[in-house]
Amino acid sequence: MNIKTKRMHWVTVGYIPMVLHNYEGGAKEKTSASTAKLLQRSLYLMLGRCMEASHTGCLITLQDGTTKTASPCVLLYFCDYPEERNLLSLKQHGRKHDCTLCLADPQSFSGRPGLNQRKRDVIETVTAQLRGACFQKEHGRCAEVKTIEKSMGIHCRVLSLAGWSGLGSGSKHLYQVTGFDRLHVRAMVSPRCLPLWSFCLIADIRP
Repeated sequence: MNIKTKRMHWVTVGYIPMVLHNYEGGAKEKTSASTAKLLQRSLYLMLGRCMEASHTGCLITLQDGTTKTASPCVLLYFCDYPEERNLLSLKQHGRKHDCTLCLADPQSFSGRPGLNQRKRDVIETVTAQLRGACFQKEHGRCAEVKTIEKSMGIHCRVLSLAGWSGLGSGSKHLYQVTGFDRLHVRAMVSPRCLPLWSFCLIADIRP
């Protein structure tokens, strides 16, 4: 809905294939992949214009009538680890490279060795995801796709948030911008009332 005109406009995000759990092999994996792709497409439709404005800036009129140039920024808050990994197209717990921020193996998390692990590089990771997505589109779940996913602990899917200035370019804070929001968990009445993740949009305003 357009908040100014109140006009309702529907946009097709994608088509979800029907998966028959009792008859299809790998049904659970297919269902999970379809849901993840739908999430990434939805994020792009919701935030695509903001992503573009984060690179080029946009003009906003303040209450006093002056016009300023603003660049939207985004902060991400999660309530659980699985949703953080889903949003960033990373493998879940129990796989190689469980840490979102670095490329540490599970056995090196504790102690001093875990402090010196190589940080996850945004360009390297997203480039691998894009390369794997191209392979998967042309050849399906081929050996190249599985090798990429296993070696970096990722899913080969196009990552929408990587298009945001400051997350995928500039300071490259894609894996540092996330945080776990525990404030509203204490007041939660029912688990169904708890959003799994939320966005906080802020703007860098320049004269």
